[in-house]
Parts: sequence; C-alpha cells; structure tokens
Amino acid sequence: MRLTLLTDPDTQAALAATRTLVGQVANRLLVLARQQPGVPADTLAATLEGAAALPHGTRRAVAAEVERARHWSRGGLKTQSYWLDARSLRVTPAGQVSLWTVRGRVTLPTRLGNYQRHLLAQAAQTQGGARGGQVTLSRAGEWYVRLNLGRAPAAPEPAPPSTDLLERQGHFERVERRLRGARPTPRTQGQWALALLQTGQTDRAELQLLTALGHPTPDARIYLGLSLLAGTRRDPQARLAQAERGLAARPDEFTRWWLRCSQARALVELGRAGAAQPIMAALLREVPPSELRSRARALYFAQGVSAALDDFAAQDRQAREALRLFDLLGIGSEGLSLRLDLAYRLYFRGRADEALTMTAEVIAMTARLDDPRAGVAHLICAEMHLLGEQFEQALSHLEQVHTAQQRHASDRLDVPARAFSAECLWRLGRLDWADFERRIEALHPTQDFDHVTRAFYTGLLAFEAGQLEAARAAFEQVVAGVALLDGFRLRASAFLAYGRWAAGEDLDSASADLRRALEHVGGELALTIDAGRLAPLYAACAERGIGGRSAERLARHLRPTLNVQTLGGFAVTLNGQPLHIRLTKARELLAYLLLHGPASRDTLMTALWNGEARRELGSYFKQALHALRAALRPHLPAGADPVPHVGGLYRLSERLNVQCDALALMERPQSADQILTTLDRYAGPFLPGTDTEWASQQRETLEAQAQSLAMTLGAQLQATKPGQAARAYLHGARINPLFESAWQAAAAAYEQAGQPYLARHAREGYARALRQELG
Repeated sequence: MRLTLLTDPDTQAALAATRTLVGQVANRLLVLARQQPGVPADTLAATLEGAAALPHGTRRAVAAEVERARHWSRGGLKTQSYWLDARSLRVTPAGQVSLWTVRGRVTLPTRLGNYQRHLLAQAAQTQGGARGGQVTLSRAGEWYVRLNLGRAPAAPEPAPPSTDLLERQGHFERVERRLRGARPTPRTQGQWALALLQTGQTDRAELQLLTALGHPTPDARIYLGLSLLAGTRRDPQARLAQAERGLAARPDEFTRWWLRCSQARALVELGRAGAAQPIMAALLREVPPSELRSRARALYFAQGVSAALDDFAAQDRQAREALRLFDLLGIGSEGLSLRLDLAYRLYFRGRADEALTMTAEVIAMTARLDDPRAGVAHLICAEMHLLGEQFEQALSHLEQVHTAQQRHASDRLDVPARAFSAECLWRLGRLDWADFERRIEALHPTQDFDHVTRAFYTGLLAFEAGQLEAARAAFEQVVAGVALLDGFRLRASAFLAYGRWAAGEDLDSASADLRRALEHVGGELALTIDAGRLAPLYAACAERGIGGRSAERLARHLRPTLNVQTLGGFAVTLNGQPLHIRLTKARELLAYLLLHGPASRDTLMTALWNGEARRELGSYFKQALHALRAALRPHLPAGADPVPHVGGLYRLSERLNVQCDALALMERPQSADQILTTLDRYAGPFLPGTDTEWASQQRETLEAQAQSLAMTLGAQLQATKPGQAARAYLHGARINPLFESAWQAAAAAYEQAGQPYLARHAREGYARALRQELG
C-alpha cells in the first residue's frame, strides 16, 4: 500500500540524506563485490565502512540489490528508494508514520483515504501492523512509502544467484538444471553446452556444441567446449584451432581466461611450450586474486607449461598455489592431477618416501570419487617402485592400472603398463630374455608416449645384445619424443652417455646431456635400476670430478666398495665397514669368484670340495651361496642379486666395486711405486688354513708372483738406489726364507751401497733360515 508523506523542508532534507547514504553504501559494496566475486555481498557488507550506520533490514536489502547487479558488465545502482524494516518504520491506524533517518527518527502525517485507513486497521488487528516499507522520492518531488502489509519477511529475500555467477563458481550441475529447456540464445546455448561437458555428459554436450555452431554468431563458449573436447581426444591441433576461434568471438573475461588456458595447453602438446609461456604469464597477471576458481585453473595450466619447459622451480610454486586455492574452494578432486605431478617431482628430487605417500593419498581419493585418474596414479606408483627395484609392489600397482582402465572403458595406459610388467617379470627371473623381447615386440603403440615407451625398451634390448648403434638410435628417439613419464627420458639419457663414451667420445662431452638433466630435473633414484650396466660411466665421472656431487653420489650409491683381504688372513669390508660372512665355504666361494670370475655350479663345487661327489654337497653349496648373498644383499638396492646366475654361470654383481689384495698382486704392477705398494699389502700366504687344492695352487702362484715382483723391483732400483734395492730383495726373502737368490741379491746391494755390515747380516739371515729348515 502506498502512503504519501506530508513533509517540511527539514524532514525532506533528512529523507534525502538517508537516501544518499544508502546509495553510497550500495555502490561501494557493488565495487567490492565485483572485486571479490566468490564472496556473498551480505558478508562483504558486514565489513564495509558506513554500512554499520544503516538498520539491519536496510543493509540486507542493499546486499540483495548488489547481488543482482554484481555481474553487470558496467554501471552502478541508482537507489531511488530504500527499504526500512518494521523496527525502523512504524505506522499507526490513524496514518501517522514514524521512520528512521540518518538525522534521527521523524514522525510525519500522511494523506490517508478511507480504504487505506481500513487496511491499516485490519493489519494492526491481524499481524500487529505494517511489516516495513520502501521509502521513495517520486518524479514529482513527493516522498511516499510503499508499505508491506502481508506476511512476507521484513526484508526481501536475496535473489537467486545469476547463471553467470553459478558458472564462475563452478556450479555446473545447477547451471545445467537452470538452462534445461530455457529459451535458446547464443549465450545460454554456450553455457548449457559447457555445463553438460563439465558434468560428464559428453555426448549430449557434443551434440549441443555442434548444433550451436549453426547460429550466425555462436557464443565463445561453444568454441571453448569444442577445444576442451578436442583435448580429451588427444587432438592438440584441433584444440588450438577451436581456442583461437573462441578468442576471436569476443568472449567475456571468464570465457577468455579459460580459452587462453586451453590454447596454452594445446601449444604444449604440440611441442611449442615456449610460445605458451608468455600467454600464461600474461594471464596470471590479468586474473585477479578474487577470481579464485579462474585463478586456480590458470595456475594449473601454467604449472604444466613450466614443467614442459623443465622449469621445475616455477612448476612447484604454481602447483602448490593452485592446490591451496582448490582446497580453499573445497574441490579437492580438481587437484588430483596436481598432486600427482608434485609427487613425481618429489621422487625425482630424491624424496621417494614423500612421493609414495602423496601418490597413495591420490589413489585413496580416486577410489573415493571413482575418478578415472586412478589408472595414472597406479602407473606412477608402479614406475617409482620399479625404479627402486621393488618389483613385486610395482606388479601389484600395474594390476590396478588394468582394473582401473577396464572400469572406465579406457586403454590409454595399456602400452606403458604392459612394458613395465614385462620389465618387472624379466628382472625377477620369471621371464627369460626371449620372452621379454617378444612382449616388447608385441606392444602396439597408438599415442606419442606409446611410441616413446616402445623405443626405450627397443633400445634396452639392443644395448643388452651389444648393438650399441641400434640402441643409440632408439634412445635418441626417446629423448626427442613426448614421454608420459620422465623416467624413460632420464634412463635413455644415461644409456646415450654411456654409448657415446664407449664409442670414444670425451667423457665430459659424452655425459653433458645427462649431467644437465640431473642438475635441472634431478632423478638420481631413477638411475639405480640400470647401475650394473652403466656403473663404469658413473665411476669414471666421479674419478675425474665430472658431474659434481651427483656423480659422486651415484658412484658411491650404485657401486659400494667391497674390499677383500685374502693374504695372511681373511677379512671383508664394505664401504670401509667390516662385513661378516657366516660360513667358511661362503668366504672361500667369494675368494674363488674374485680371482677366477664367472663359473658354473659344477666348477665351483669341484673347487670347493676337491672334486668329491658326495650327495650332500649340493645342499652345502646352496648354504654357502645363500650365506654369501645374505651378507651382501642388504648393501645393494632392493631386488638386486649380489651373486646373479646368468647364462648358467654364477658371478659377482657388477654393482660391487671389488678390491682385493690378491687381485692387485695378480695384475703385476709395472712402476716401482706400484710394486712397492703391492708388496706392502702382502701380509702372508693366500687363505691360510684353507687346504683345498685350488687354494693351495693359488697360494703357490701368488707367492711366486710376490717373489718375482720383489726381485723385479730390486733390479729396477739397484743401479741408482742400491739401499732401497736391498730392502726390495728382502721382501722376497721374507715371503720365502729359503729363497737364496733374494738373500744373495740383498747382500750384494748392501755391499754396493757401502753398508757391509748389513750385507753380512743378510748372509747370516739366510744361513739361520737354512739351519731352521734342516733342524
């Protein structure tokens, strides 16, 4: 009901000042709401300066108006009127109006007709009077109040959020319901199609998108939907083309930001990450922090560009900020891919435990959400376990990859999953070489990263077969290709470095690409699995100081130093720490493999038990082999066999950097310093107390070698340093006190050095040894 107020100049001024204040608050609140679209206007009003001066009902009414207007492209609120609730506006049955103003409460008479007087009396009897009203200045300059006499709430309810707001906030289910059956316009068609696509209704979305293309001026969202659809179908060229058409269709800012993201992603998939980087940098500057969802999306795509450019510091920063925003928005599912990326980076930075924990969290989330990314999460976890040589765990995750793909009717990960399974089974000894080769040849790549996967294993097969040129060509294809998993590229770079070095290229040049990858990407953990094949490369880099700490850590980690003393006693250290080997025959087995190299089971049993043929010796051999493996296995990566059985022969693992005093003696050093060092290490007979035939023969051989070295060293020194020559001859005499030639040579050298008393002492030493021998 409308009541005209009878005002004087003072009350007119009070009403005008109140309307002005309400207008100022409304427009300041509108500016703030546009800056922070994700925050309700009612919440913003509670903190706005000046809003507290308004009555609660008036403030709520202003917030409702602002909520309606916040997504207008421009303009403000005119506020020709303002709302007062029942506390701020009271009307007597006689027509007297008492209302709140910024200058205090005023009471005004009204022009009241009989019917109006009847309605006021009825409202007073049935509901206690008016429920508030709208105070308005008419075009004629008169003030009036439009009373609410019904049972409606004191202030109008806030209007439902607009479709634009729902779209910005990611409520695509509500957008789809609201626009279902709505009058089609280019804009609503675009919004509905995008909502269908985002709610998983791909077929209906595609039909709507293609239908909307028939309009003379399709909304830019139509091109956005087609671009996103092309992305799901691995067609980056179409994705780029549709994104660029959308950008040319004069999109609003929300759609333009999303189109830029899709455009950048397409450029990355086309191998043009450098062109995508400035696009995303400009977009991050443009999207305000208040646009939480759009900014989170931009950060997500930006971190993908940074990863493609190997700028992992920027990727980490952008990914973590995007995750923070996704968590703030309460949409953890949006961050699943980001969490996988971060876990993968953590692994390549050497933080395997953190990486596996984060991946396990993603796997749990995908199971809870029934998300198709479960397959990717299990594949990444499988690769981490494979690279760590935890093959059983890897196979378990690979089974889950196949289960996830069947559940979601996909075969996208089939090729890498099958390749990983074949490698695990081969390394566990459940596939022989021929079966492993057949499984790799049976792979049928359909995507770019499938071809990279097959190329890597083709290179590995060629490397194992000694076909280094064929291996090099395959690994170069891996490095140049688009890999789903970085492990392939890093491992291929290591094999390429080894191949170039083996072909005669300078070590510094041959390993340059690998060192750059390790420095920039990380990934030392990913190289342990191939350590036995590439260990000489890492050791050479560490020895020459090439590759810095990375090379040193790889050499130290991948080839622990096993030092075995066999002369004058038996002792073993590993990386300087004493190592106990439980059984005597296990220690003798180690010594035999050290000095004689790979040997068959029959050869080893013949040597260790002097050719005896007792039935129980097979069991004894197994016990000795088990004891040797048990002592060495904890110091190698999980799954690595310290005494592998390959081609019918047992051998010590190439992962062990073996040093042995007997081996050094057998290598027959050439220089005087090398000979002297070797003789100093001769502490006594080979394996004293071991009476097997092979050990006795080896003992005699090593003793003769040591005597020969002593005589050789003495002969080298006698012409210029006769005193040192005499001491060298005495080395031979100590090895065999009955070695007359050594005693005589020492005496002659002392005579030449002008030390006759020492010469006499040497001759007496031989005579004493001879008397002791003869009794």
